[in-house]
Amino acid sequence: MQVLVIGAGNFGATVAVQMAAKKCEVVVIDNDSEKLAEIKDHVGQVIVGDATDKSLIEKFSKEMDVVVVSLGEIIDASILITHHLKEAGVKRIIAKAASRDHGQILKIIGATQVVFPERDEAIRLVTNLISPHVLDVVKLSEDLNLVEVAVPESFVGKSMRNMDLRKKYGIQILAIKNPLDGSTQVLPSPDYIFQADDIIIVIGELEGLDRFSGSAK
Repeated sequence: MQVLVIGAGNFGATVAVQMAAKKCEVVVIDNDSEKLAEIKDHVGQVIVGDATDKSLIEKFSKEMDVVVVSLGEIIDASILITHHLKEAGVKRIIAKAASRDHGQILKIIGATQVVFPERDEAIRLVTNLISPHVLDVVKLSEDLNLVEVAVPESFVGKSMRNMDLRKKYGIQILAIKNPLDGSTQVLPSPDYIFQADDIIIVIGELEGLDRFSGSAK
């Protein structure tokens, strides 16, 4: 996979280095040579330049499978760059947003996906503090979350059919992992019997997930 990352701040640099570690061909553009110097040995190529320059964007976005726009609070630049990428025909544009309004604008002008790293990390922290049994949260949309949670004690020894989570909470179990034997069951059978060490991965709307999380305390 060929990846262009625009912006070498904390988020952009982490994405670039991690993608390179997964054997992707990674190019990073930033106007800060010091930030690029910190990661140049870990990615394929670094470019010191102004990414709002349309000609620069067109040159380096060609043939890229995905472009990540990570410019922190530089809202006007991220919007302009996303627009240039859309005009250049980039099929997958992932843009970091600083606010909900910023994210909506990015989507309107062509971002395929908008991410809110700080907000999502804050949600994970609060969820962990309030509901320590919840192991991870992935926000899929404003209303839909993916949650990884340790099996509630009240579930152990009972079947999925007995618990009827869709009816009670409006959520669906996508997978069940057992860390002891390393097994993972994707879309498990309704007859599956919950084990004490199970980790459940569920998807649903926030209201239902909150009620489910409360039941797991």
